[in-house]
Amino acid sequence: MTDGTFTTLGTCLSTSAALLNHSCNPSCIFIFSGASLSIRSLRSVSAGSELTISYVDITAPSHQRRKELMPMYYFECTCEYCTSKLTCGQPDVPAVLNAGLPSAKIFKLEAEGKRLEELAEAVSPTEKAKLLDQAMNLFVSFKNIYPLWRYPWPSIRNELSMVQWRIGQLSLAICHALKSYFFIDPVVYPGLWHPIRTVRTFTLLKMLYELQYQMFRSADGGDQVEGGLKGYSIDWLSVNKGLEHEIEDAMPKCFGTESSFAEEYNRLPKLGSQEKYGRTIDWTKERAKLRKAANELVD
Repeated sequence: MTDGTFTTLGTCLSTSAALLNHSCNPSCIFIFSGASLSIRSLRSVSAGSELTISYVDITAPSHQRRKELMPMYYFECTCEYCTSKLTCGQPDVPAVLNAGLPSAKIFKLEAEGKRLEELAEAVSPTEKAKLLDQAMNLFVSFKNIYPLWRYPWPSIRNELSMVQWRIGQLSLAICHALKSYFFIDPVVYPGLWHPIRTVRTFTLLKMLYELQYQMFRSADGGDQVEGGLKGYSIDWLSVNKGLEHEIEDAMPKCFGTESSFAEEYNRLPKLGSQEKYGRTIDWTKERAKLRKAANELVD
């Protein structure tokens, strides 16, 4: 059981929901709104097709997914993605990675990354940031061949971004969130209305709201607060309005307009319309700047 932003709250027992089978390329996802459970489709589903969900982390490679499923659910997955050794629609071991590293080293690298990520769960926020940064650097060493979307790099990056935000490293947190927004989430969570992708966009928007608040209060005009982002001359109003539009467009499909997520989003103080600020908002132009910053500022 989760809240509107997929934070775990507890366990839900539902005989109806339990009827859905597993797939590593699921057609549906569970959404909670308070005590209500709904099933949302992740893509178009033809009449008569089986509805499926994922019981495990679909970003993990097929051997890892099967390893987790067997002791918990007592079956070996034979879905298309497992039999074809695919992860998020991509080969488990992309050719460029396979050519650069032997499989044994790849799996050892991933195991060490997960070990550090798990260690980080039981320490202070500052120590957690250090451990996650250490885990990130394992993969940065092979950044030319190791895909950004490959397990466990995305979850480590997301956790690092969140803890950096918590300890006041806001510009770094935003850079990692932008990296996920542009280069990871579209691969791992395809479809603009995927609920997890929408939640990630919402989190990024909240970070940007805080950034602008701190810039407004800063004595130096926000130079220190913006950090490396300062050099890209980003119009943050255009960025905010662009992200708001994406969330509002996706919300009816992925959560519904009466959901707890919608309530949380609507509580966020919006910055107003372009008419209020007397200038044109150009999301396309600013989006290109953000993409460039995400590509250049963090690995």
